[in-house]
Amino acid sequence: MKFYFHDAFMTAIISITGRSGSGKTTLIEGLIGHFSEKGLKISIIKHLRHEFQMDHPGKDTWRYREAGAGGAAIMNESEFAVTGRHGGTLDPRTLAERFFPDADLVIIEGDRESAIDKIEVIGDSAEQPLYRSGIANIIALASDREIPSVLPLFKRDDVAGIGQFIEKKLFPGG
Repeated sequence: MKFYFHDAFMTAIISITGRSGSGKTTLIEGLIGHFSEKGLKISIIKHLRHEFQMDHPGKDTWRYREAGAGGAAIMNESEFAVTGRHGGTLDPRTLAERFFPDADLVIIEGDRESAIDKIEVIGDSAEQPLYRSGIANIIALASDREIPSVLPLFKRDDVAGIGQFIEKKLFPGG
């Protein structure tokens, strides 16, 4: 299920965002099952705000990158992994289009800054919810608390309801 956006062929993308420990990963696991049961191909991009290391010192892909390669991939007959540097110029939509062109839906976990539509998962944190912190493009909330907001509110475990909301938003008429 692809859709057209500004006259260009694009993969449907939604971001699930929220504070650490809010339940983002659990919700995404449920959404993967929800959409997979409908026959959709789902891919995930985990967006971090901190450094991470996929390559391990001494391994071949790490050695290639240390030698100056901008990227390295490892694969076998059924899986692949790509690691590379992008100098801060790569956005989640471009990454999704480049690496997951066959996906019907790409779910991004954690991206707060992009213009991609977001569903905020609100857990038990005492911190102010992101939708009240100036984070743009939050279109719905998932929380087990009552939240005073004009945004649609779902329980965090309402995978079917959230999935249907995403379908209506990203696949209108689909």
